[in-house]
Amino acid sequence: MTTTEHPLGGEHFDVVVAGGGPVGLLLAAELRLHGVATLVLERGRRGQGEPRALALHSRTLETLDRRGVLEEFTRAQETLPGLADFRRQLADGGARGHFAGLFRLGRHSAEPAEQPHGLLLPHEVLKELLARRADELGAVVRYDQEVTGLVQDRDGVTVHVRTADGDGAVRGHFLVGCDGGRSVVRKAAGIDFPGTGPSLVSRMGRGRAEVHGGGELPAGWQRTDGGWFMRMPDGRIAVTEWDVPEDLESPATTDELARGIERVTGRRVTLTGVDLVTRFTDSARQAARYRAGRVLLAGDAAHIHFPAGGQGVNLGLQDAFNLGWKLAAECLGRAPEGLLDSYETERHPVAAQVLANTRAQVALMRPGPQVDALRELFTDLMGMDEVNKYLSDIIYGTGIRYATGPDGHPLAGGYARDLPVTTADGTTRLAELLRPGRPLLLGLDGSGAGGALKAAAGWADRVEIVAGEAPAPPAAALLVRPDGYVAWAGDGPVAEGALRAALTAWCGPEGPAVR
Repeated sequence: MTTTEHPLGGEHFDVVVAGGGPVGLLLAAELRLHGVATLVLERGRRGQGEPRALALHSRTLETLDRRGVLEEFTRAQETLPGLADFRRQLADGGARGHFAGLFRLGRHSAEPAEQPHGLLLPHEVLKELLARRADELGAVVRYDQEVTGLVQDRDGVTVHVRTADGDGAVRGHFLVGCDGGRSVVRKAAGIDFPGTGPSLVSRMGRGRAEVHGGGELPAGWQRTDGGWFMRMPDGRIAVTEWDVPEDLESPATTDELARGIERVTGRRVTLTGVDLVTRFTDSARQAARYRAGRVLLAGDAAHIHFPAGGQGVNLGLQDAFNLGWKLAAECLGRAPEGLLDSYETERHPVAAQVLANTRAQVALMRPGPQVDALRELFTDLMGMDEVNKYLSDIIYGTGIRYATGPDGHPLAGGYARDLPVTTADGTTRLAELLRPGRPLLLGLDGSGAGGALKAAAGWADRVEIVAGEAPAPPAAALLVRPDGYVAWAGDGPVAEGALRAALTAWCGPEGPAVR
């Protein structure tokens, strides 16, 4: 990757990403698939993480498979036997996850998910996997570099940075804030962050607990009259209470966590070997807009909520998958009008639904006899296939459909399920054909779509065009976006005019792009 010097001084990149967490690192990797010069600025140190495990859900794993890295992520979990065993126990019990602590999700007879079991990885492990991928693809990732402000103009954004050596600045055509719920980028861009304040507080740490009087703290999730208690195989301990202290700004302490454990479980403990204690609430907020000129937001900078069901990291990673190819097309002069703005149009409603379902889960988690009765009723409802599938779809992101217009094919807007494809080069899978990160025009009926594929030759510089054949194909031809969603589908014989219109709408005008 090459960068340039800006006339006003400092390095110049196509995209500067503020925040080197999972979302920022994945976004950098997605941009680099298209050759976009990308800089990631992370205020922390490499390898620094939080004492929490992140659940990667079905849709995220499907997308990782479409980039060829799913096996590496799966191997990483297998090296952590406590977490791997926990996920297997859920699967053996017929459940993949929970809604408000009710471990019933996945117990329905609908068509199984392509990736049915999920992964559980420590925060620092997930960051390292994504950092290696960003490095391998040529992104520049700099640690101990804190973004402190920005100034944007019609040509780009000047990003102010604080380092151990002093203050400086870099330029980018675009700046993406992936810098968390207290995002400096969001505030500096003047984007409002409306929502609801805290009604509970959770405290979490990782270490050993010695119970006064002997015995051990219970494993797994426990709901008591005082709140919730959780102990995981990797040593994480957490408590949740509905008594929010006035001071949420001072650093959380080991003693604070120990006192919370006593209030919730009734057991006095001494905690040792605790590496970090964190505190979080159920504040639920969403950025009023995801774009202000040349500044965009993704991940927690765009939305925060209580981490019920492990949805937060998946929501942010899917933001990155959605934004990466669109922003790359804009940087490379290939984007049709409105493509970059479709990032907010598509992702804002998805996050709004997550905020709504996490608020519902918080209400269902409260202590008290009224909620006890509601949980019993909800448990019965989750035994119904239709209810279980609905909840599974919203938690795992497998029910997402993007709008494509009133005359679209039934497949358009949904996720393209993986299927075997036979081509002139042999047998492959749809997922493997998406690994370059480009839009995929795929013929599936042998010869019926052949003429239409030839008509797409004018887009060959930016679209993978593959003639193939699949058993029981869902359509004669599919135009699949880099994030795995179907942009267009046609039944045979394919109308060339409709295909050309779809290619223009999603991939820009025919012919070489002008940067």
